[in-house]
Amino acid sequence: MLFNSYSFVFLFFPLCILGFYICRKIGEKTGKDWLPKAFLLLFSLWFYGFSGPENLPAILLSMAVNYGLSFWMGKTDRKKPLLVTGLILNVGALFCFKYTGASYVPLAISFFTFSQIAFLMECYRGTLGKVSALDYSVYVTFFPKLMEGPIALPDEMLSRIRTIMDRKYDWERMFRGFSLFTLGLAKKVLIADTLGKAADYGYTNLASLHSGDALIVMLSYTLQLYFDFSGYCDMAMGAAGCLGFELPLNFDSPYKAGNIIEFWKGWHITLTRFFTRYLYIPLGGNRKGKARMYLNTLLVFLISGIWHGKGLTFIIWGMMHGVLYVITRWYQERRKNKGEDVDIEPFADRGVDRGTDRSEGKKVKRVLSVFVTFLYVNVAWVFFRAPDLKEALALLKTIISCNFARINWNLAGCFNLDEFWYVIKVLHLDSWQYAHYILMVLMLLFALLLVFFAKTAVTVSGKIKPTVVNTLLLAVLFVWCVVTFSEVSTFLYFNF
Repeated sequence: MLFNSYSFVFLFFPLCILGFYICRKIGEKTGKDWLPKAFLLLFSLWFYGFSGPENLPAILLSMAVNYGLSFWMGKTDRKKPLLVTGLILNVGALFCFKYTGASYVPLAISFFTFSQIAFLMECYRGTLGKVSALDYSVYVTFFPKLMEGPIALPDEMLSRIRTIMDRKYDWERMFRGFSLFTLGLAKKVLIADTLGKAADYGYTNLASLHSGDALIVMLSYTLQLYFDFSGYCDMAMGAAGCLGFELPLNFDSPYKAGNIIEFWKGWHITLTRFFTRYLYIPLGGNRKGKARMYLNTLLVFLISGIWHGKGLTFIIWGMMHGVLYVITRWYQERRKNKGEDVDIEPFADRGVDRGTDRSEGKKVKRVLSVFVTFLYVNVAWVFFRAPDLKEALALLKTIISCNFARINWNLAGCFNLDEFWYVIKVLHLDSWQYAHYILMVLMLLFALLLVFFAKTAVTVSGKIKPTVVNTLLLAVLFVWCVVTFSEVSTFLYFNF
């Protein structure tokens, strides 16, 4: 089931909210705190199995095996063989389904497998205490995070499941959850899907593109991926918030980053955290010398590339980020050791305006570093999106050939949404020879403005008040998004 579908918006989610709070109310009166948990489990399985009931046996079998291993860990002092067995089974299943050309791949196998690997690791470390089968099942299947993340760690998720009866109905929290869901929905169906049409057209018609077209295709995919994935995560956090749960932040303005290290502090934050906690640190992290630290970093990015997809292009994408990450870290440490004032700002504080505290030279340097980082990330995304290395290089070659001409008519047409084109006709601009390109320019500018200057949807929804004006604005935006469901599209990260 997709968040951006009639079945979710008008059937599943209203029934889920209503049923959850009814079950919790009954649980309060009868002392049966398992009732709302069981309800969430059943609805999460419905959500997961809606797209294909054949997916259910795979996730249920995986859950049974992993919970069994965790249960045995609690009964013995020889935990390591059980952990190794669990890691082999989980990673092996992931590899067999994703990389051997299997005709059937369980939906969201990467995300529910990562959840269970994290659970086994924490059971091995003894940080969780006793976990019931019901709490564990809700942790793995909780529908807002199940399909595409964010990847919630066991300790943070289980603590909220165990205190499920403590969160009373809160209208303001519900309103903020709905606000975040709506803003994420708009990012997906109004922005990402429009940009996706242009990206798909470009990669399907590479031979007909000139340099300007190729630049637009590259930029369109870079923006599409951000609005698509962050939009999903906003919807997941909003849906969870309506049920009284908090999911971890997964995006924090990554394209505002001044270097690749900052970028990875804001892009897919929970995946970075997962790899850091369960791969980088167990490999030794930075505790075994700088050479080993850099090697561990490269290995993490290599595995990240392989996880995203099979093929040389994903490995190149991962190593482009890994190599630049290592070089950046080496350079920062070198300057720091020389006693220089390295201008490295904490990522979480980038939204704060410090213009009055900086010299003009530092402002210019910051703008240039953000531009260069954004350009580098754009180029790396080409390898991420292209079906093979040949087409990735073909697109980049087209860009650097500097063969500019008027933008491809069909490519520009991908941005011409009916509702906006109608406005152009009303304003009698459709007879202008460049009218066909107006919406392309406006959409790209609007998307760039949101990326570089706007506050995140999480920040906006966290401060929004349930006033009449805000309610009406959200209602209009929500209805607009729902009307757009006639062309429902899946989320990009469902493929990973």
